[in-house]
Amino acid sequence: MSDLVRMPLENGGELLIESTDGQGSIPVGGGGKVVQASETVQKAMGNIRSAAEAVLDELRAMEQPPSKVNVQFGIKVTGEANLAVAKSSGEANFNVTIEWNDVKPDK
Repeated sequence: MSDLVRMPLENGGELLIESTDGQGSIPVGGGGKVVQASETVQKAMGNIRSAAEAVLDELRAMEQPPSKVNVQFGIKVTGEANLAVAKSSGEANFNVTIEWNDVKPDK
């Protein structure tokens, strides 16, 4: 059974997100569970943005920086009501695709 995570928004609203991780949840009517997040959606997404910026900064610092970078995160909401990089087949779901156009060979 899926649980719900209640994440506050900085403007005073809230977002309910489905989670399959039952850790730290609080039972509510109807057999489901609701977890109150400890941080806002914006704060949690800021952490993901910081990780993406770190990856991009490292790739842009390459001797021959790529023409195009695609960074893809699988994000899941944990039972502790935090955002995390999701696992896929036991490993972190974090994909990076790099492309170079018009690469000049080293002399």
